[in-house]
Amino acid sequence: MRSAFSIQTVMLIPILIVLSLSPHARAIDTEALCETPGNWIMPSHQTSTITAHPTIMKSVSSADFVLLGEQHNLPNHHRWQTQMLATLLAQKGKIAIGLEMLPQSSQQSLDAWVSGELTLEEFISQSEWYDTWRFDIELYTPILHFARDNRVPLFALNVPGDLISAVSANGWENGSTGFEAYISKPSPASDRYKNDLVEIFEQHDGSDEKQIEHFVEAQLVWDRAFAEGLVRAREKTSRLVVGIIGSGHLTYGHGVKHQLNSLGEYQTTTWIPTESGDSCKALTLSNDGVGIADAIYVIAKGIDEISKHKLGIFLINGEGGVVVGDVLENSIAQEAGIESNDVIIEAAGQQIVNSANLVRLIQDQAPGYWLPLTVKRGTQVIQILAKIPLQK
Repeated sequence: MRSAFSIQTVMLIPILIVLSLSPHARAIDTEALCETPGNWIMPSHQTSTITAHPTIMKSVSSADFVLLGEQHNLPNHHRWQTQMLATLLAQKGKIAIGLEMLPQSSQQSLDAWVSGELTLEEFISQSEWYDTWRFDIELYTPILHFARDNRVPLFALNVPGDLISAVSANGWENGSTGFEAYISKPSPASDRYKNDLVEIFEQHDGSDEKQIEHFVEAQLVWDRAFAEGLVRAREKTSRLVVGIIGSGHLTYGHGVKHQLNSLGEYQTTTWIPTESGDSCKALTLSNDGVGIADAIYVIAKGIDEISKHKLGIFLINGEGGVVVGDVLENSIAQEAGIESNDVIIEAAGQQIVNSANLVRLIQDQAPGYWLPLTVKRGTQVIQILAKIPLQK
């Protein structure tokens, strides 16, 4: 059995990694439990049962935090999260929301969005959404509009990418220097969590003991940052705080919940969505006697995945354009001849101000369209045509 939830990576190319569970995890037959969307499953190392919705809601009556998991690229996960937010708001009267997707430096733009001061385009630009988070903002607009419509405060939970990169390269002791205002030293990983992360990292070529250690520490930085951000939101608002966080940081209580427990005596509940059918059946509901979450919600398998054009490049905002940080193999960009360190000045005749501007323009192109790009390469300015493929 395997977990269907991803963990963030600290590599240049972000890939979704599946957290494989150890042989000590006891698999439970979930065949019957996973057949029907709309079921709540309460995991147990002995027997897992379908639980009524009112019972689930009563279980968080005195909670400080409710953590809602997700697989980042699935629209149905985010619709479910929005439904849970509405339910919790109706039950509690007031809630706050913590978002993994943005660093603390984006807090002002979140506040302005909730107060109605920004359009979506302005929010994307001011929050630097696509510089921080590579997933389409349309996946998250149900949550953003829910918060705005109900004046529910949003809190940015993440830390600067430079901190993650520094810890990944040099470890916590050397890499965290200069970032003390963002995060305190994480609580050490449990043996099981460390073993799982090591197993993940060892799947990649060229790993060594020091790199593995830094990889684990970088994952702990994310977990700690989310935990401390949730606590700050709780202290500022005195409300139930609902965390919107990737499921890989929540499963079995190893990640964010572990860090919350080290920060104080908080009551934390974790809910995770999974699609009916194979995705649900693949879950290992109990790991060494610990449930994968406090409850799992079975949602209908998605058939409306958001499909947007992507050039296959990593972007860095620069002066006079957007700098190409890396080019993915077999991508539109590679086929067009775009190279690392190219500066994209114009696209489709429009000046490129920042990466968000370029991403939105690319996504708006019709299938089969040839997108003209003006690129500065060294001292030369060249023209490149990138073909947007036809939809399959």
